[in-house]
Amino acid sequence: MEFVFGKWKTLKSRWMLAFVFRGFYVYFYPMKRILALPLLVALFSTSLSFAAKESDSLPRILIIGDSISIGYTPFVRDMFQGRAEVIHNQGNAQHTGTGLEKIESWLGDGNWDVIHFNWGLWDLCYRYPDSKNQGNRDKERGTLTTELSDYEANLEQLVGRLERTGAQLVWGNTSFIPEGEAGRVVGDELKYNHAASRVMNRHGIATNDIRSLTADFESDQFRATGDVHYIPAASEAIATQVVNAIERVESDLVFRIGIIGLDTSHVTAFTGRFNDTENDNHVPGARVVAAFKGGSPDIPSSADRIDGFTRALQEKYGVKLYDSIEEMCRNVDAVLLESVDGRPHLEQAIPVFEAGLPVFIDKPFAGSLKDAIAIYKLAKQSDVPCWSSSSLRFYPGVVDVAMAEKGELKGAISYGPATLDSHHPDFFWYGIHPTEALFTVMGTGVETVSRTFTPDNDVITGIWNDGKLGTVYGIRNSKTAYKVTAFGTEKIVEQERGGDYTPMLREIVQFFRTGVPPVSLEETIEIYAFMEAADESKRRGGAPVLVEEILVNNGWE
Repeated sequence: MEFVFGKWKTLKSRWMLAFVFRGFYVYFYPMKRILALPLLVALFSTSLSFAAKESDSLPRILIIGDSISIGYTPFVRDMFQGRAEVIHNQGNAQHTGTGLEKIESWLGDGNWDVIHFNWGLWDLCYRYPDSKNQGNRDKERGTLTTELSDYEANLEQLVGRLERTGAQLVWGNTSFIPEGEAGRVVGDELKYNHAASRVMNRHGIATNDIRSLTADFESDQFRATGDVHYIPAASEAIATQVVNAIERVESDLVFRIGIIGLDTSHVTAFTGRFNDTENDNHVPGARVVAAFKGGSPDIPSSADRIDGFTRALQEKYGVKLYDSIEEMCRNVDAVLLESVDGRPHLEQAIPVFEAGLPVFIDKPFAGSLKDAIAIYKLAKQSDVPCWSSSSLRFYPGVVDVAMAEKGELKGAISYGPATLDSHHPDFFWYGIHPTEALFTVMGTGVETVSRTFTPDNDVITGIWNDGKLGTVYGIRNSKTAYKVTAFGTEKIVEQERGGDYTPMLREIVQFFRTGVPPVSLEETIEIYAFMEAADESKRRGGAPVLVEEILVNNGWE
C-alpha cells in the first residue's frame, strides 16, 4: 500500500486519507485530525480487511480516465461521501492502447457497481519526440497517437471487457479542445466522440456529454490559453454532471428525501421536479420518498389545501406518510422542511438535527427572529448542515444583476408582493422574496432599518455599514411583480428575466451532496433581523432601528 495523500481540504477542516491499493486510488471519507495518525497505523496493519469492509458496506464506483478525470474525481468523491466508495484507476489512463494494456489491473477483483470511463484526449493528440511542449505535444510535426479507426476498434474491445464486470457503465465523452492547444486539432474531439458514440450505441451504454458542458465554459475556466485542463471550479462543475450521470444508471445512489409539512404548493412543485424524469425541469440527484403531513388549522392557506397536496404526493408520486418526524427521519437521507407556517419550524427541526440529516428549511425560516436564532444555534451545536432561502436568490435575472459589472455598488431597490399574515412578522410571510433578492445583490452588512407603511404598500430602507442604501418596496392590493435594480458608479443594472424553482432545487441537491450550504445561516439571520427591525420601525412610527439591537434582544450572541 502506498499513501499518496495525507490531507485533503474539506468542510469543517477535516482530513481525508487516500492510498493506492492494488492499483487503485482509494479515497476515504473526511475525519478529524486527531484520528488521522491512529488510522494511518491501523490501515497499514489491517489494509486487506479494511478494504473489504469498505467494499461490502457501500456501492463501489470506478472512474477510469485521464488527467481531466483526475481533476474531477475528488469532487465526485465528496459528493458521494457516505453513499459510495469512489476509486480512480492508478495514474493516468492515457489512450485506448494503455487501456488495453492495463485494464485487467485496473479492474482487479473489485465488485464494481458503476464504472464511469473515458479515453480520447490522448488518442487524438499529436506528439513529436523533440518538441519542447509539455508531453512532446506538436500537431505540426508530430504523429497521431491513435488513428480514428483504431480508436473505435480499441473502444469496442474495452467496452466488451467492461461489460463482463456486470457493472452499470457510463461513457464520458471527450472534453472540448480550445484554440491554441499545442498537440490537438480543434474539432477533432467531435470526430472521436462520434466514433465512440457508435460503440456506445451498439452496446446500449449511457453517454455523459462532457464535451457539450466544457464547450460552454468561459475562457477563465481553463487553466491557461490553449490548455485542455480546468480550474477547480470547472472541475467541480464536470463532477456534478458525472454524479448526475452515475445516479441515472444507479438509482439507489439518489438521495431519499423526506418532506415535513404538506400544506404548501412547494411540495408538489418540488416533488414533480425531483421525481418525474420526464418533467421539463427535472432535477436529478434526489427523490421524495417520505413525508410528515403537519399543518396549521389556524392558517386557511394551510388548512384548506393540505389534504389536496397530500393526496397528490401519495397518488401521483407514491410518497409514504409517517406519523412522526422521528420515524420519517429513519427512512430518508435528507430533509426538506416545507411547512408553510414558520411557527412550528423550530420544533420540527429538532428531530432532524437529532437524526443528523442535512436539511433545507423553506421560507419563512421561522415564525420569529428569536426562533430563527434558536434554529441557528441548534444547527451549530449538532454540527448538521442547514440553510434557508427564497427561490428568488437563484433566479437567473437576479443573479444577472448581482454579477453584472457596474463599478462600485452604491445601492439597490427590490420590489415584489408583500402579503401579510397575522401570525408572522409582516415580511416573513411573503415579503421575504423581494428581501432575499435585495440581499443577493447587496450582500450582508446592514446596520439600520426604517419603514414607511400603508395598507397598500411598504418601503423598507436599510443603510449598510459601507454607506450603501438598500430598499424593499412591498406591494399589496395592486398589480404585483418582482424586480431588482442595482446602482453602481459605472452602470445601473436592471433585472431583465425571471426564473422558477429549478435553480434553487439544483442547489439543494448540491448541498445534500457536499454538506456546504450556498447561503450561510449567518446571512439568513441578518435577513430576518432586517425584516424584524422593519416591524420595530413600524411600531416606532418609522424611526430608524439598529439591526444589532434587534439581534441582541432576540438572543444573538
